Amino acid sequence: MTEDDINAIRRACDLFEALDHEFGGGHARTAAVQYLHTEVTPLLRGRFAPETGRSLFAASARFAAKVGAMAYDAGLHDLGRRYFLQSLNLAHLGNDRLLGAKSLALLSHQANFLGRFRSAVDLARTAKTGAAHHATPAVRAMLAAMEARGLASLGDDHACTRALDEMEQAFHQIDPMTEPAWMGYFDASEAADESAHCAHDLGHGIRAIDHAHRSITLAPKGFRRSRTFAGLIQASAYLKQADADPEAACALARTAITQAGTLRSARVRTYITRLRSDLEPYASSRHVRELDEFLADAPLVRR
Repeated sequence: MTEDDINAIRRACDLFEALDHEFGGGHARTAAVQYLHTEVTPLLRGRFAPETGRSLFAASARFAAKVGAMAYDAGLHDLGRRYFLQSLNLAHLGNDRLLGAKSLALLSHQANFLGRFRSAVDLARTAKTGAAHHATPAVRAMLAAMEARGLASLGDDHACTRALDEMEQAFHQIDPMTEPAWMGYFDASEAADESAHCAHDLGHGIRAIDHAHRSITLAPKGFRRSRTFAGLIQASAYLKQADADPEAACALARTAITQAGTLRSARVRTYITRLRSDLEPYASSRHVRELDEFLADAPLVRR
């Protein structure tokens, strides 16, 4: 095995990550799984010097995490969790605490999505403890965001605000030159999206709308799924205000879904289902009826 083999894994991970962000986890997941089993796994079974082995395990941990994230986005939750745990084990073998923290952050994110809110908080806090003083500002911001998301889901406004403050403080200390390359996604758009989700889940409609708008505005061109999440959160937030505005919610939802195109993401479809549930009290409204007609033909929903 050579350094080229390890670099190939990193480059492949970059490619699948770009596809995941722009087209959804269901788009190239099968190809990513095949690459993991035909290209990465045989290398892990080979012989290598300790230093080379650590680099290989770290690169493999990142790739396994990406495959897990794609499975999670495709709605294959048990499979996704198994890959996240595999990534955590590989990160341990590679003595890479930061990648281990990333694996736990993904497990936390998934737990929160599935309604296991206390587990989400515990996983984020475990990651913070494990990374300890090794964590860079971007990693600290990511872990604080995961903790905040779980706390928001639990309705703990005070603790969530404290975690978001921690995220913001760490975010402003980020120096891209000293961060792991795989933390590049955690930019101003991502931070705003985390704040939007927390505000939404705590029922702070106006704050959620503002943060979501900022996230959409700042999102990189290739991050189509992220913009869709933020757009749907922004739409739903219009129902969280004192004066709910279902017309605005429906209009923003249509825009977000139209721009999503043929995105292959079960998570996005879940966001749409949840939004439609929030709109149920206004089901007789013309705007909701028109949204239902639109959803019946939307490529994203019909997948």
